[in-house]
Amino acid sequence: MPRFLTPKKSTEHRVAAIALYRALLSGCSSAALPDDDRTALRNAIRNKFRQNRKLQSPYQLGLSFQLGYETVDKLDTAISSSSSAATAPLSRLIATLPQGLTRAPPAPRPAPRPPPPPHPSGKHPLATLPPSRAVLAVRPYAHVTGQRRVPVLASANGIPFLRLTKPQPASLSRVLRQKLARRMATFHARIELQNYWLPLAQQEDEWDALVAAEAAADGERVSGTADEGCWVDVVLKAREENVDLYEEWSRRDRGIVRRMQAIVDREAELVLKEGRSIVRGRAKAPVRVIKP
Repeated sequence: MPRFLTPKKSTEHRVAAIALYRALLSGCSSAALPDDDRTALRNAIRNKFRQNRKLQSPYQLGLSFQLGYETVDKLDTAISSSSSAATAPLSRLIATLPQGLTRAPPAPRPAPRPPPPPHPSGKHPLATLPPSRAVLAVRPYAHVTGQRRVPVLASANGIPFLRLTKPQPASLSRVLRQKLARRMATFHARIELQNYWLPLAQQEDEWDALVAAEAAADGERVSGTADEGCWVDVVLKAREENVDLYEEWSRRDRGIVRRMQAIVDREAELVLKEGRSIVRGRAKAPVRVIKP
């Protein structure tokens, strides 16, 4: 075998290794061994081949093949003779094997899932509409080809959205998750500012005041403390910016809710004009029915 060719890429090496592996497993099944010893030996063979499948050292490979051929000879002897003396070497060998080697090898990993089928519309499931075709910009439709459905104004932990169809589009779920993650991060930052950074800043200001008092008692002056301001001011400013950001999101959500509610009301009017009833809830157990 050329030195530049790794053993696992050599045809001769692979053929010899597979033949030895099959001979060992076949002899293990045919030898007159107790069930526990046969299972332990089979697991040891499988685990050892799994461990040595990436060996590249000729010396280590030679030792592995030599041990495998010696085990094959012992198995052949045990198969040809049914006496207990023929299986004694194998029993002693199995007794010396470490416990981790005689355990069943891990189950193979499941095959990767096939790619999802293409969307019926030909677009990616996470693709979003352009701003000109956004729901708030085009709804309600003056004319529809099929049966008009009234959307439902829903909320996901305070984030408003219109439920138009079922199942919920993947793009809408992604947007909701991103908004929720952003708001949770902002909330956690506010709690951290209030419970960790603000007490720490107060302690820093107290320390600066003590240092300034000691310096004044000694007739010295601490430079820069009056111009830099307090530590608490910086934390309070950061907390105020955090609250302002939350209020801006809330104000924007209130505007979106008003626009969505106007769409729902307009769609409901069009459905009632068409002479159809509006059912809220399940069809078999409706919560509310609005008739024309």
